[in-house]
Amino acid sequence: MNKYEKYVDIEVITLATCPECGGKAKWEPPFYVCGVCGLALRRHEYERMLDKQKSALWEAQIDQAEGPDKKRKRNREYLDWYLGSKK
Repeated sequence: MNKYEKYVDIEVITLATCPECGGKAKWEPPFYVCGVCGLALRRHEYERMLDKQKSALWEAQIDQAEGPDKKRKRNREYLDWYLGSKK
């Protein structure tokens, strides 16, 4: 028996964060299953939800950093562009 044989039967448990409740989600092929709320997502669904959360967080940080005046100006510029493109 070599020194690595005792590690052969170790089960690897992959834990992730649940996008809904923030609990721990365990990889049980082919799903990530949350231990708190019971949400079960396939890998691509899980990654898509995480991407949406990251982009929403990024937008919120930009809005906070720019302040209300810059946000209002950006929205006004977009509205002007949108209304101008209809003519």
